[in-house]
Amino acid sequence: MAQLPNRVPLPKIVLLISCFVTACFAGPALPVQAQRASETLVRIAAAEPPYVNVLLDLAPVRFPVTPYVEDGTTMVPLRALGEAVGAKIGWDGTRQAATYSKDGITLVIQIGQTTISTSDGQPVPMPKPAVLLDGHTMVPLRLFIEILGYHVRWDEATRTVYISSPEGSTSTGTLPGLWGFYALGSVTYSSWVDVFGARYPYSEKDCAATKMEGLFLGWYAVDKHGKVTSGYNPTGFHKPDGWPSVILEARLHGLKLMSMYFADSTSDIGSILDDPVLRRRLALDIASSSADYDGVLIDFEGLGLDEATAERDKTNFNEFLALLRDFLGKKTLAVALPPLSSPYKGYDHAYIGDIADFIVLMAYNFQDPGSPSPVAPFSRVDDAIRQECELVSPDKIILGIPAYGVLYKVPYEGEASAIALPPARDKLATFPEYPGISTLSAGRLGDGPVPVFVPQFLCNYAEWEGIDGSYKAYLEDSLSLKVRIRMAQRYGISGVAIWRLGLLPENWWTDL
Repeated sequence: MAQLPNRVPLPKIVLLISCFVTACFAGPALPVQAQRASETLVRIAAAEPPYVNVLLDLAPVRFPVTPYVEDGTTMVPLRALGEAVGAKIGWDGTRQAATYSKDGITLVIQIGQTTISTSDGQPVPMPKPAVLLDGHTMVPLRLFIEILGYHVRWDEATRTVYISSPEGSTSTGTLPGLWGFYALGSVTYSSWVDVFGARYPYSEKDCAATKMEGLFLGWYAVDKHGKVTSGYNPTGFHKPDGWPSVILEARLHGLKLMSMYFADSTSDIGSILDDPVLRRRLALDIASSSADYDGVLIDFEGLGLDEATAERDKTNFNEFLALLRDFLGKKTLAVALPPLSSPYKGYDHAYIGDIADFIVLMAYNFQDPGSPSPVAPFSRVDDAIRQECELVSPDKIILGIPAYGVLYKVPYEGEASAIALPPARDKLATFPEYPGISTLSAGRLGDGPVPVFVPQFLCNYAEWEGIDGSYKAYLEDSLSLKVRIRMAQRYGISGVAIWRLGLLPENWWTDL
């Protein structure tokens, strides 16, 4: 996907919090229970009184009005936080009452009342009544703690409420289907190792394959003649040595296998789709080559970049997918799509969402090559999912998430530039001119920088000084992967797909 401008200001505060805590900590009108879990450095800008920051499983929540503290009670918008945890929120204007429904629990919250009615008829007292603020129902945060079992920690320095899901649960109550792209691997960055837990051709009993739903096998490309190839080609998408073993081992673990077909402007995919003969032949070739798989994933990138041909590309791609749908029969059809905000306008998202069994939303690669910025920050990912859900049923959306970050060099004279896309498995010690002199805002550990998790980035951040400039790194790891998966669960979407296997930290699946 294209690299899009994305400037995100860096918060100025660093604090140490308990990540995904399993008990509550002190805060405004919150009970105190002292139990700590693993710690992580988190950076977030302090909120100005009376307002507060609210994070759910370390990811931001978009509120229509800002949460605030009044008389020691934290008040939050019911609909925004309720829907973020997977609940259905209703409103009865006649009774001036909101309803919260999830997992068999129904609550009735009436404006102006200090008690909440539960589905079994038991009233639950609240420290303050629910109120309407600019048309939004504000309720005490205690509702989510005492009745619904969420865990909360308060940080006074930044006026931040950290909410974590109850132990053993997720925001929606289900773990979405976990997929991975098996493509472009090497000895150093082995897709096999990330899936099966050992060097090829061996496998471990306890490995990622036991937690995954399936693999997208990036072993096919479309050449400039419109033909499918699985041999070595400039795109890098080809069958790896020992590919039959991948299929066999995956089948033994019960994984679904989807053959992926890649094309972009280098193969002039727009012109190929514009030729009715080539279009039909390509659809037939893809269907024929998918005989050994459960279905196909079409990853045709770059359509509609030229506004003059965008509508043509959209129509041609629709006709191609209709042909392929017929040729595949009962096999699964999936399509990789860029976000609606991308410059690629050659995709009819509504039509594709209807004809395909599911789509893979590639909500990453947002970094600006000339301005330090993360690969997939919260605001861009959240926008991408919300916009897609307006056109495609959430249960047909799989969210693509990155297993790589981006490293910038910022010279003392001149402009910044992205110099690498470091895999999540790489250590800071392998980066250029590390260890440098870390800045105070990035934290310190010995002589080198300590990565800090920045919620608005959905990833870790570190910076250090070099000889002729500084370095700024936006890094993915097991924690950021978990935060992204938790975030995806808020929307009730079908699953997540990691781009790509081979880049992940060792034993990455154990944190899931």
